[in-house]
Amino acid sequence: MKKILIAEDDRIFLKLLVSKLKKFGDHFDILTAGDGQEAIEILRKTKVSALVTDIQMPKKDGFELLAYTNANHPVIPCFVMTAHSRPEIRQRMPRDLVRFFTKPFEVDDLAKQIIRVLDRDIPKGVVHGISAVSFLRMIEMEKKSCLLEVTVPEMPRGLFYFEKGVLFDAVSGDLKGEEAAMAIMAGQPASFQFLQFPDRQVARRILSPLADLIARAETLQEEISEDEWEDIFSEVLD
Repeated sequence: MKKILIAEDDRIFLKLLVSKLKKFGDHFDILTAGDGQEAIEILRKTKVSALVTDIQMPKKDGFELLAYTNANHPVIPCFVMTAHSRPEIRQRMPRDLVRFFTKPFEVDDLAKQIIRVLDRDIPKGVVHGISAVSFLRMIEMEKKSCLLEVTVPEMPRGLFYFEKGVLFDAVSGDLKGEEAAMAIMAGQPASFQFLQFPDRQVARRILSPLADLIARAETLQEEISEDEWEDIFSEVLD
């Protein structure tokens, strides 16, 4: 039987969610975690077919859990439950990341989405990693303050600094500000790690809205060939 993992720190809501999902027991078994850290421990020991997670949780939040899942279990489909969703950003969210459910939601709708994903045949070896664009949009949507490390293959390490969901700065090799942000966003599916938030005030070098940077990065990606990208970043790495 396939297993789904639900990470939610609100015990009352979690109990209600599990009780309503039990009628779908012929499709999946349910595992639960009270925070992101507990969910990670389960993922390390147990084969899980789908992850359902809240965002605001103690110890490790939903962002850290998604980052871990993306890096270590990239074929696991993810579903996010949030009370702070912004529809205009949700509509722009690429499908590679997650399926969003804004609290309160119909549990049957969640179950149907899970079953639909679990019933899909996923070719062996296919990797469904999270793109940098998807992750950054979710940080904006949840108005999170953070220092995020983004690793994209064949590129220097990237750093993004957010304050309450607003992108203040980005760095990648010798690239800084908007130039660095667009280069990272134009890359392939990435891995993510949250770093210690800096004590000092970070100067804001990025003034354009995140949506504008993403649009420009997508245009840039279409205009520059793969060989040209390799030349650009080989120069940076040197």
